Amino acid sequence: MTGLTNYSAFNVLNYLTGQKAMPALPAIYLALFTAVGTDVGTGFTEVSGGAYARVQVAGTLVTNAATSTASPTINAASVPSWIVAGMAVYDVTTGSAVGTVQSTGASTITLSANAASAVASGDTLSISAFPNATGTSPATVSNGATIAFPTAAADWGIAMAWGLYDASGAGNLLFWDYMGNFAWLPATVSAASPGVFTAKAHSYANGNSIVYSTEYGGAAPSFSAGNYTGLQTVAGAGADTFSVAGVNTSSTGSGAVRRVSAQSIPNGVTASFNPSTFTLSMA
Repeated sequence: MTGLTNYSAFNVLNYLTGQKAMPALPAIYLALFTAVGTDVGTGFTEVSGGAYARVQVAGTLVTNAATSTASPTINAASVPSWIVAGMAVYDVTTGSAVGTVQSTGASTITLSANAASAVASGDTLSISAFPNATGTSPATVSNGATIAFPTAAADWGIAMAWGLYDASGAGNLLFWDYMGNFAWLPATVSAASPGVFTAKAHSYANGNSIVYSTEYGGAAPSFSAGNYTGLQTVAGAGADTFSVAGVNTSSTGSGAVRRVSAQSIPNGVTASFNPSTFTLSMA
């Protein structure tokens, strides 16, 4: 289910129980999916071709001797192109947050602050599109920087989900979620043509995209036409009920539904996602 994959969950649990150290701080890449898989990290269909590439959203940088502790501008041998305005900067060497990227140059990064945080020459900085997590339970973190992909040179299809990897290709899937920060809602399904979902105060409108799951509990209905696998389109929306055109059920069922902000990315479009588009959450 959405959230940590097995790879990440095992690492966290092994660390919390004192069995293993956490893996080294990785570079992080954001991927787009047109179909989803399982928490094992398999079965996902990632966009491919048409100039698609994962976007690096986090990594590390080491400052050089030109860096002054009294200046908001820090220096490095070179600043990679994935570092953009809005990214959060954390000094791994001193263990402190040191500001937000305001602008970049070939070998400089200007921060929103630095004098009080005293970034020094030789410090290792982690730089991320995501600031430090906040909140109580669940704790959450959303991207604070705009995340832009290359311009599509072919039709990329409909992106319904996203994920974070520790490599620009292949690698380990660390976390995934559907597009749009929407909650799962408990739902029941009647035997009808089409089948009718009941999800109290769902606020869905006709044409909205949703997904259905029994992973949180429940049992899927039997189908006489179609099924609820993959992305579905809401029809016949009422205050507490809705249906999916063309999907007929021959028995009752239950489970959970969730709205998805699926994104069509045709040829020639630059997919760019504003701050607060991607949210990670853990209870």
